[in-house]
Amino acid sequence: MLDAAFRIDAEFQIQFVSEAGKRWLGMSPGDQLPRSFLDLLHPDDISTFQHKMPTGHQLLNCDARLLRGEHPCWVNLRVYALPQAQQFVVCMIDISSWIGGMAALPAVPGREELSGLAHRTFLQQAVEALIAQGNRPFVLGLLDLDGLNRVNHNLGHHAGDAVLAETVQRLTRLTLPPNLVARLGGDEFVMLLPDKDAHASQALMQEVLFAIARPYHVAGQQAYLGASIGLAEFPGHGADYSRLFNNADIAMHRAKSDGKNRFSVYAPQSGNSDFSIQAALYEGIEEGEFSLVYQPLFDIQRRIVGAEALMRWTSRTLGPVSPAEFIPIAEKVGLMPVLGKWALRYACQHLRQFQQLSPKFSMSVNVSPLQFGEDDFHVPVMNTVQELDIDPTQLVLEITESTLMQSRQQTEQSLALLREQGIRIAIDDFGTGFSSLAYLTRFPVSGIKIDRSFVAKLDPVSASGDPDRKLIVAMIHLAHSIDLRVVAEGVETQAQFDFLKSAGCNFVQGYLLGRPMEAEALLGLLDSTHNKNTS
Repeated sequence: MLDAAFRIDAEFQIQFVSEAGKRWLGMSPGDQLPRSFLDLLHPDDISTFQHKMPTGHQLLNCDARLLRGEHPCWVNLRVYALPQAQQFVVCMIDISSWIGGMAALPAVPGREELSGLAHRTFLQQAVEALIAQGNRPFVLGLLDLDGLNRVNHNLGHHAGDAVLAETVQRLTRLTLPPNLVARLGGDEFVMLLPDKDAHASQALMQEVLFAIARPYHVAGQQAYLGASIGLAEFPGHGADYSRLFNNADIAMHRAKSDGKNRFSVYAPQSGNSDFSIQAALYEGIEEGEFSLVYQPLFDIQRRIVGAEALMRWTSRTLGPVSPAEFIPIAEKVGLMPVLGKWALRYACQHLRQFQQLSPKFSMSVNVSPLQFGEDDFHVPVMNTVQELDIDPTQLVLEITESTLMQSRQQTEQSLALLREQGIRIAIDDFGTGFSSLAYLTRFPVSGIKIDRSFVAKLDPVSASGDPDRKLIVAMIHLAHSIDLRVVAEGVETQAQFDFLKSAGCNFVQGYLLGRPMEAEALLGLLDSTHNKNTS
């Protein structure tokens, strides 16, 4: 999350400071805003900041020292121009903990001269600072441009430098703070994504691939590039910087060998099958190594109304394994129906506990394509509901739209039978698959879930702008026109929440309001909310 956001005019006068920014500055209620942003900068950094201010749709990405009281703190600043308003948005993240005792460095520490991005040493320090904070997951992504050598050979190195500069712009527009982009040299970049696991990073990686695939206009011609990206997740893929980097590199080369222009998540490889994910899956099921966490669901008044069950696996041989790794393998070897049925029963058991504190609490459970494709898919679901005495109207089965479009007549009948019993069906990742309007009325669907890749574009400084906002409004209006409820996932900023609320979205999920948590933690949260409402 950002530590502060400012809006300043062309004369550097401060027009707005976010509430988080006021707290960071140490302001008390009623305090007057500082008059000039330059007054907040260390005197040695003012001229650099003024000289590099963006114009048009350019972006300034630099490190500087900001005064917090009388003490200078190193911060990363990303400044976006608002040409029509003749103002600028300044996004700030405190990086003083990353830099530590590096106060003797120049005003732009850890930045590579050509691209302005962090270099290898600064990246390593940032990664090691995150590791020192504990076992919170984060992702290291290694990106290699495909086709830059061809540009250098055909159009010259000046054209290649122009392509690199444009690539930097595209990457930094997508990876806002607290994410960090570094350049290792040549055509290699690294993305550091704090507070995300490999699964949560996939939507952003798809956006990065799309951005780089757009044509580059250089030397009067169009050039086309691709990218191969490898992802490694802390702590499951490495407990130190060296292991994480090496495993991201292995995953990146796997993406290249699979055809390029794609991303790959690191998967442990070994000649001993006992240490492969596939073999460990069987052992993990037998040993009960799987668990569920719950991501709270909020209505637009920020009240907890439900949760989504998310599967986690900590293998005794492999350690924590990301869902992005084990779920595709479980589906490939036919284990997903077993895990899916276990997850449904376990989630329904916890639902009974949650409803003791919140009677209308709902539970969403994901359904895999293999489960959905089984004959009599509805039978184990209805048996579980009956055995555990669950209110079927409070159970939501989430199915991706691509899976739904590939369904057979038998599974369509199963859906109809489930709906007759009151069980709700929601379309997950809406907008990323076939997006056919026909299936919204053909199937007994009760709601849609707007994919996080669309929500990520809603920040005020989004390069995509109004078209993305209009698209989300259209999705919401379409759903409401046929009496479907709308959930937006991946809501991480107040700006995203405010827009979704104004657009009429019914429910939201995301780190802004609640991260995935153990059942006991969610029970505590519901208990505190219940006591507050009854006091």
